[in-house]
Amino acid sequence: MTFSPDGPAESVDPVESASPDQPVAPAPDVLDHRELVVRQAPKAPPFLVGGAVLGVLAALIVTSLGVDNPEFTFGSTFGYFVVLFGILGTGVGALIWLVLDRRSKRHTRTVTAEAVEDYGNADYAVQEHELQQWSDKWENGDRDQDAR
Repeated sequence: MTFSPDGPAESVDPVESASPDQPVAPAPDVLDHRELVVRQAPKAPPFLVGGAVLGVLAALIVTSLGVDNPEFTFGSTFGYFVVLFGILGTGVGALIWLVLDRRSKRHTRTVTAEAVEDYGNADYAVQEHELQQWSDKWENGDRDQDAR
């Protein structure tokens, strides 16, 4: 344990140190006011799956409209193009997601979250399990640094 040069710090009870004619201000709760960084980032899986589905559809079109080769069956040709166009479609979906994600970082905003006793007074009500997740994340310092 380290001490300041003036000696050990003593805890002072605000109720004991206040004069009788001066009201005691309650200590602010850690959860009362918080500055939060908010951005609407797109989720990656819909873009990846959408790109893969479009790749499969492109493979079906190319296989159906292509010239028949007696050496290969329709299934083997379709399978080859599904792998090829599925990978390309997933890559294109990932690139689109990446561009939209970078664009969403420019549209971040900082909001102040305040705790209220009555949920009717809240602009947005957070449920108990969500509050616990955010409290744990905040206390552990495990905040998203990319959003800032």
